[in-house]
Amino acid sequence: MNRKKLFDKYYKNPAHDYEISDTLSYTDDTGRKPDICFIYSGRNRGKSFEISSQLIADAYYLNKQFGYIRRYDATIFDIESYFADKEQFIKDMSDNTRCGVTRSKGKLFLYNLEEDKNGNIQKVLYEEIGYFFALSRQANYKSLQYPEVYNLIYEEVLTDGSYLNAEPEKLMNLYSTVRRNKTDFKMWLVSNTVSVVNPYSKAWGIYLAQNKAGDVRLSKLYLGSYGKDKEEEYLLIASHYLKDKNDITKEDLKKNRNRIKTSIASNKWDELVLYSTFDLTFIKKHSEIMETVIFEYDDIMMQCNILEVPENLMEIYLDEEDEKTDRVKPSKIKMPIMYIRRKTTEPHRGTRIYTNNAERFGLGVSKGFTRIYKVDKFIELMLDRGWIAGADNLTMNDFYSIFNNLYNIWIFAHMKILCYNQWKWRY
Repeated sequence: MNRKKLFDKYYKNPAHDYEISDTLSYTDDTGRKPDICFIYSGRNRGKSFEISSQLIADAYYLNKQFGYIRRYDATIFDIESYFADKEQFIKDMSDNTRCGVTRSKGKLFLYNLEEDKNGNIQKVLYEEIGYFFALSRQANYKSLQYPEVYNLIYEEVLTDGSYLNAEPEKLMNLYSTVRRNKTDFKMWLVSNTVSVVNPYSKAWGIYLAQNKAGDVRLSKLYLGSYGKDKEEEYLLIASHYLKDKNDITKEDLKKNRNRIKTSIASNKWDELVLYSTFDLTFIKKHSEIMETVIFEYDDIMMQCNILEVPENLMEIYLDEEDEKTDRVKPSKIKMPIMYIRRKTTEPHRGTRIYTNNAERFGLGVSKGFTRIYKVDKFIELMLDRGWIAGADNLTMNDFYSIFNNLYNIWIFAHMKILCYNQWKWRY
């Protein structure tokens, strides 16, 4: 089947929701199309199928191979499972002469299941369509050449687990190795909205947390070298937060219903844990600010207000949600809590800040969650007791991701000091 008929068939599918032309139609002021496309949304939006099927078609029809990237190594079963949903697509593309994609010695091949002379079914490899790359082994690929590769695809680039150390830099090194001097080379980064806390936003200046569904943000990542026109070279990155066509209205969202907190059927960022939350308007009516600190990691800041509130704050909050005439009265007994909300403006000078931002420097700033002042130990105590709430559940999930990263910075620094002291004692 020719390529146009093939995609005409698949674009008629009612589940079809995204085309790569939606992203590539955006250009900068020079008319340049994106070099790197960061595509993210909730699950079941068809983004992975569209991108991977287009890359398979490029390899089959145009001999433009692609590289399939994962964070760590993968088995042949893992590779075949990823491409399993493209089985019918591949059969249609090849007029039933190929049925899947497999891996052999680091390369990707189209294959078919055929019967040998003894009646046994065997896997027969045909066209070489690309390579598999484990990003954790990025240094192993530096000296190699990939002249046929014109596309890279990195699936599940965002994670609620652990990233590699200096992952954006490792990925950019791999990109540079494979691209070399080729033109019309593209890298596709594909992800579900699992966690907005990630190392790419600040490293590449793409600030995923600031995008709204439907936005395409174009960013220039300068390379520190001149091109043929004596202008500094750059990569154009398109961050495309796909718009969900199935999100419920704001009116329905206000209805008090027990809703799932992950993006199985919506376009929201995942909320893996449920936390106590209070509306900001409510908390302002029933609290007094004792202290304010800032937790910052990469491009995201969280404002933490230490508040004094009535001990029965949750009862008051739940009571105000109901239409009653007899209201719960605030208790005279007070307690401190930490209240977390997002911060988008610069902190005031002198504010206590826990950060990984090297550009912040001052008396109130520390790298990681370091316990220096009384307020630090007080916050640690409040966290231990669970006296913490936030403006909404997603904010709280993001806060704990940030806090864990900042806490690990302190642990790492503490271990280095401990090792140094032991070395001095021995020698």
